[in-house]
Amino acid sequence: MSRGHSILLVDDNPQILEFLQQRLRSLGYRTTIVTNGEAAIEHVRREAPSLVVLDVTMPELNGYQACREIKAIDRKIPVIILTAKVDSADRFWAKQAGADVFLNKPVDPAVVVERIGGLLANR
Repeated sequence: MSRGHSILLVDDNPQILEFLQQRLRSLGYRTTIVTNGEAAIEHVRREAPSLVVLDVTMPELNGYQACREIKAIDRKIPVIILTAKVDSADRFWAKQAGADVFLNKPVDPAVVVERIGGLLANR
């Protein structure tokens, strides 16, 4: 259940996130898409979303840097790293940055929705 939660989706290729955005909206979540790490930080400062989904490879700030900044603003905001990178070092850096979940692309949107629901269940 969405209970009015807002989700920030961040990827330099927003078409990748459009299907996920449609699915989340159909479940009652409020969603916003931005296309880079700097815009994500600005949005988090301004809107304090319930959860953030970040790509790793983006202009300006990469996903790891953006995750660190988001956690510095509010460590309680859950962050999901969604990336095509599959190296174990990427999992390490995601964890170091404070990511709550690391998922590899391509990923079934149902899996992302399930993880989002789990992270927001007690919020």
